[in-house]
Amino acid sequence: MKVRFNENGRGTYEFLTVAVTCLILSAILLFIVVNNNQKERYQVFRYNAKIVGINAVNYNNQTSDDVVYLYELVDANLVTRIKNNFSGDEYCDMYESKVVFSNDNKKVTLKCGDYLIYNQDVTAKDYSIYKVSNWSFDKISGNNVDTVKVYGLMKNGKNLLDGYYEEELFIKLVAANYGGKYNSLKAIKKNYHVDEKTAYRKRTLVS
Repeated sequence: MKVRFNENGRGTYEFLTVAVTCLILSAILLFIVVNNNQKERYQVFRYNAKIVGINAVNYNNQTSDDVVYLYELVDANLVTRIKNNFSGDEYCDMYESKVVFSNDNKKVTLKCGDYLIYNQDVTAKDYSIYKVSNWSFDKISGNNVDTVKVYGLMKNGKNLLDGYYEEELFIKLVAANYGGKYNSLKAIKKNYHVDEKTAYRKRTLVS
């Protein structure tokens, strides 16, 4: 088979080989850059979770709450809103991000977009990172499914909090908006209808 030449005298096959090689090298380089960027994002994510955990411990020394939420740390000017480094200008979830205190255990959760550090010991050297789906009231079957009971504050058919929240957070939000006397579900139910639902999501380990 004869090889045709272009105007510069190069063989067409040679030209195609060089082009394909460049494409392959570019793809490899892009993969390395993206992979390194993702590792850096994971490192920043873990660092942010550590900062939340440390500041929540300091906050808890004054309040002795069982759960400290990120929005409380922001309101107390202990941390600024945490940027979601996985997607543009979004911020991490201030209501799902929290630190839970139980005896001597301190467990941090940080949710930023689709990524989650879930219930990790604040003092641990490394945190596992998960990718999660959105919460849904439709039951999800299979493995790696999280479930949580959430509550809505209902009056005359309207959800006064514009959302559903886990019990500890629900009570705090009701107390903050409608008075400190609402310090338990029982107290809230005396004046409001409390709508209870179960929410589901998928959680997959990524790092």
